[in-house]
Amino acid sequence: MTISLKEVSNIAKLSKIRLDESESLRMQSQLDGIFGWIDQLSEIDVSSVDLHDLPKSQMQERDDVVTTFNQLKDVTQNAPQLAHDMYAVPKVVE
Repeated sequence: MTISLKEVSNIAKLSKIRLDESESLRMQSQLDGIFGWIDQLSEIDVSSVDLHDLPKSQMQERDDVVTTFNQLKDVTQNAPQLAHDMYAVPKVVE
């Protein structure tokens, strides 16, 4: 599969990035390579591969219960700053 410069331009617009002509050509080449790999993967015959074919009796199941309580100190011990027992982060939206 080859990708056109118009498609590269559309992808850049959707990604909200600005590309000049040389960057668009380089991006086109890189995307062609990626889609080439994807095409190679689609050619692999996986019809004989069994996925998730384990009998239910062999699957491990456990109850979804809390086993340890109040790990606040362990969870926040590496936090650079805390506020009200929570991670403090800088404000990014005015």
